Amino acid sequence: MTLPPLPTQHKQREATSSINLKQWIEKNQKFTCALEVKDSAGKDSIPFSVVADKQIAYANQASGPKGAWIRVQGVNGEQDYIWLINTPSYIVIKYPKCFCIITIGNFLFEKEKSKRKSLTLERAREISTKVIS
Repeated sequence: MTLPPLPTQHKQREATSSINLKQWIEKNQKFTCALEVKDSAGKDSIPFSVVADKQIAYANQASGPKGAWIRVQGVNGEQDYIWLINTPSYIVIKYPKCFCIITIGNFLFEKEKSKRKSLTLERAREISTKVIS
């Protein structure tokens, strides 16, 4: 019996696109921030649901007055924990031609008010703090 092919999962997609983001951040970002990176898989829209509830909770905690205690699974000598409080938190979406850096507040507001179930590139550009081409 032959099984049908399973859908291909690109778990490395976010890691690969994060290399370019890392280079830009190191050159241009002059303050600490929390980043949740997502990849649109080459499309001009991305479902709001790709940002999990736990990821939203951490972003809200890190950007708020209660803070977030983060356990690091270090493999390269990183510290064991990171404490973030009142730290800007962003959802960073890699679209085919750019990265859109969106505050967690703007992302959640758009998710709640949008009639769509996904965030288009055009709308992401409008609500972004920064767009990196």
